[in-house]
Amino acid sequence: MFGFGKKVEIKKLDINEAYRNYEKDSDKIIIICADEQRNYDDLHIAGAECLPLRLMDDMEEYYPEKDIIYYVYAINPAISERAYKKLYKQGYHVFDLGSFIDYHELEEGLNAKKKRRKRR
Repeated sequence: MFGFGKKVEIKKLDINEAYRNYEKDSDKIIIICADEQRNYDDLHIAGAECLPLRLMDDMEEYYPEKDIIYYVYAINPAISERAYKKLYKQGYHVFDLGSFIDYHELEEGLNAKKKRRKRR
């Protein structure tokens, strides 16, 4: 009646499990951080690429391969979910990893990158 659009069922995957999958098969999986570049530069999963949510409408320009699995995450889980929906509607095989805050694979070899800043 109101035409709010078709509800998209979101495929979720634990961010820690997803990173372990990525390490086993990094040729078939791309991890995308949907945060802005400045947030990505501060902290991100090792091996992840940055494509801010605002650019995901042009996903085919950046990532034309649709036979690869894409994992998306962000600091804010709502942004990650919106990124998932954009990619899903464009026909990508995508999983929502949720928030970076839930990422705990910080042991050596599975560490996130964090810039060290001096406090003034």
